[in-house]
Amino acid sequence: MNDYRLMRPADARCWIFDLDNTLYPASCRLFDQVERRIGEYVQQLLGLEPDAARTLQKQYFRDHQTTLNGLMIHHGVKPEDFLEFVHQIDLTPVALDERLDQALERLPGRKLIYTNGSVRHAQNVMGRLGVARHFEAIFDIAEAAFVPKPDIAAYRALVARHGIDPAQAIMLDDMPRNLAPAAELGMTTVWVKTDVAWAQPAEQTHYIHHVAENLADWLHAVSKDGSGA
Repeated sequence: MNDYRLMRPADARCWIFDLDNTLYPASCRLFDQVERRIGEYVQQLLGLEPDAARTLQKQYFRDHQTTLNGLMIHHGVKPEDFLEFVHQIDLTPVALDERLDQALERLPGRKLIYTNGSVRHAQNVMGRLGVARHFEAIFDIAEAAFVPKPDIAAYRALVARHGIDPAQAIMLDDMPRNLAPAAELGMTTVWVKTDVAWAQPAEQTHYIHHVAENLADWLHAVSKDGSGA
């Protein structure tokens, strides 16, 4: 990635964390469960066979940023019902993460979660990780008026709702495309790297300022030497 830095991560006054595949490792495969539940929802809603439902699910994800957004636009789906259904998953793969807890404890400044999921899902995951005490707020898809990342309007709503100065904020996400609007607003960005095929960056990655191979390790390094390099 490029070497351009908006600021040293240790100088950040507000830390904005994505939830899924960011605060917990992608190896937990929670989102595999969510994807299956989304497929089941589409099947039941539209009376489709599994393959047809999966095709439509992926089409809406590509065309509308999230499957939910596509279902709302084309089928008038109530988002609350969808979110309740798809987040009925087994959270036991997410383990207590004392190293992450310690890293978050050492970070100065405010800490928020920004997710395309629901507050309840975020609370459940943080409960498993044992890190809920560090976060002052969860900005979820409902608070964003169901406008999903990476629509920059949702980021502006986040900034306004929580009084964030983008120049003093740092955003961490496993989806490279979700970092582009944050960088456009003036935030420093961190890609939390995963092996998920659809979460790899395009060739143009000027909006990624730092890369974290492991979130807890990277946060510990930041709090130690300040650079995140």
